[in-house]
Amino acid sequence: MAGSVAVWGIDLGRCSLKALKLRPGAEGKVDIVGQELIDHAKMLSQPDTDQHELVASAIEKFLARNDISKDRVVIGVPGQHTLARFSKLPPVEPKKIPDIVRYEADQQIPFDLDEVIWDYQTFQEEDSPDVEVGIFAMKRELIRDYLLPFERAGIEPIVVQSSPLALYNALNFEGRLTEEASVLLDLGAENTDLIVATSHNLWTRTVPLGGNRFTEVLVKSFKLTFSKAENLKRTAATSKYARQIFQAMRPVFAELVQELSRSLGFYRSTHRDTDLVRIFGLGNAFDLPGLQKYLQQNLQLPVERPMVFKNANVVEVRDGESFRENMSPYMVAYGLALQGLEESKLQTGTAAIMSNLLPTEIVKQVVWRRKRPYFAASAACLLLAAGIVWFRQSTDMGTLEANKGNAAPTLNLERATEILKNGVRGNPRPQEEAKTILQVSKTFAGDLSKYKTQGLHEKKKSELLIRLQQNKAVWPKILAAIHNALPVPAGTLGNAGDVRDYINAVESGSGGAVRTNREEVFIERIESTYHEAVDEVELKDKVLKTPPPKVIEQKGKKKRPGFVLTLLCRTPHGDTIRFAADRFRASLLEKGRQPGQGFFINRVVFASGRKFSDKSGKLKSPASSPSRGGWGRGSGRGGTSPTAKRPSSGPSNFDPVTNEPMESDWVFELEMDVVLQDLPVEKKKKDAKTDGP
Repeated sequence: MAGSVAVWGIDLGRCSLKALKLRPGAEGKVDIVGQELIDHAKMLSQPDTDQHELVASAIEKFLARNDISKDRVVIGVPGQHTLARFSKLPPVEPKKIPDIVRYEADQQIPFDLDEVIWDYQTFQEEDSPDVEVGIFAMKRELIRDYLLPFERAGIEPIVVQSSPLALYNALNFEGRLTEEASVLLDLGAENTDLIVATSHNLWTRTVPLGGNRFTEVLVKSFKLTFSKAENLKRTAATSKYARQIFQAMRPVFAELVQELSRSLGFYRSTHRDTDLVRIFGLGNAFDLPGLQKYLQQNLQLPVERPMVFKNANVVEVRDGESFRENMSPYMVAYGLALQGLEESKLQTGTAAIMSNLLPTEIVKQVVWRRKRPYFAASAACLLLAAGIVWFRQSTDMGTLEANKGNAAPTLNLERATEILKNGVRGNPRPQEEAKTILQVSKTFAGDLSKYKTQGLHEKKKSELLIRLQQNKAVWPKILAAIHNALPVPAGTLGNAGDVRDYINAVESGSGGAVRTNREEVFIERIESTYHEAVDEVELKDKVLKTPPPKVIEQKGKKKRPGFVLTLLCRTPHGDTIRFAADRFRASLLEKGRQPGQGFFINRVVFASGRKFSDKSGKLKSPASSPSRGGWGRGSGRGGTSPTAKRPSSGPSNFDPVTNEPMESDWVFELEMDVVLQDLPVEKKKKDAKTDGP
């Protein structure tokens, strides 16, 4: 690669804009030849903040300090806006992989593929026939909104990449990832990107908790403004009120550990042969005193903070000494710029993520603008040659045209209307009159085409706004109906206000000592898909053998729009399917069939079910489990202590709240359709009797 090639990686965060400029270096390394860190005047997530103005100001400052006209640009998008799905492919020829991946994308992306920008990356260990694919997607309108301030500033990216994947590229290039699995934690302002990675593959998830949660707790505890609470958080270690500050933030520390434990437990349950060996802590939120030590103690993994780059030479950077000592904030920008340099194979022999979420139409615009100077030069040469060859013919044709009369001038709409009403004034020659009439027709045809185009655009825009507003209003009601349908256990267990109350109720034995007696259902995940004709979607009960509840039939041929929802649930109750069907499903139909809601739940089926202890990977009915013995109540946990300690190693088979074993729990999937119409009201038959005369 030519030494003159330079790439900027730009990471636009909630607190600041961070950018690095890289060039290829010697011996497989790269040279850092530019650096920017521009703090926003306020955090973008802070209340009463004009995000667009702050972002535009940061980009304007960046361009004022740097000339990027000859450089490439790679832009990162937040992990919470991107969708990542991973699956193993069957053994096929490499040329058939794109077709299989497209099928997988169509199955796993919960939106129409026309509504998203998506790409994929294959992962394969050396000397292994197994191929794993990662599918990465982002909604088209989100990408357009995120790139809009860059477009207005004249910045044309060649790549758009998700921040978690850029982190993977950075640490992989630095040689910090090995065959053993490491956890990458990037604590942002609003969310935490969690990546489990080796040198040849990765798995990622976004946890909806970040540094702002600590600030919000301080706002409530000490009655401060957001900015003052943020400053108090950053100076907590040296404050004379350090003890009170950390006491106020303790619940958030516990919540963060709980969320991370849940995600890592899920990863361990699906990757049983993989052991986690370390955690790399990234992001400004890791500057919070005590956080690194707290995570290390509670997650039982060593926590490291990569502060320097091993494979990058700092060449031309302002404040180079301080920059060398703390490069952690630039890790995402570093990974973005590496992809722009097309470092697909590094000196460590590891592969980089090369997927790209840049919309195709923008790619075409960038390519066309870059090639336009060459096209202009070629066109000039052709024009000169054509002028020499056809000079005599042009002269002759000009003379002939002069004899025929000049062409009619271009008409505006007002002048064309006047000619249409009154005709061509004067006594023009027939040829001139025909040219004028032809010009009038062209004027009206162009105006008609313009209004047709505007009308179609406005119609589509109106339909989209109407659909968005309708769905925006009805979704909270749908979620509220599902929440209200959840069974509520009796006694203090059902009245628990927080996690501590719940644990106390379990340990006290008041209605919850025996796990299999608890009348509870936990929803682990909700997925939805919109359908213009939701009644045409087949929903089949694969667990129950009894007839499904009565459905509300579609009248006439008019299609009913709606959503198909998939709920992944878990219940500790010993009656498993009977309890889930008689209590939860029945309650869903009751709460979801109320008049005047703007929707109703029509069908609810059990798509799958299995005992939690059944790790075969296939969800199945507990009737086939020899330990359950049909649909009746199982033996449960008996007298096992609710506070039983989980083992120090092994898969996560314990309740994340109470630390109880979950082998007797039942995991099931409910599928239901939500029709976006009011519940039909059955008309009562009128009395046939009539009064006599």
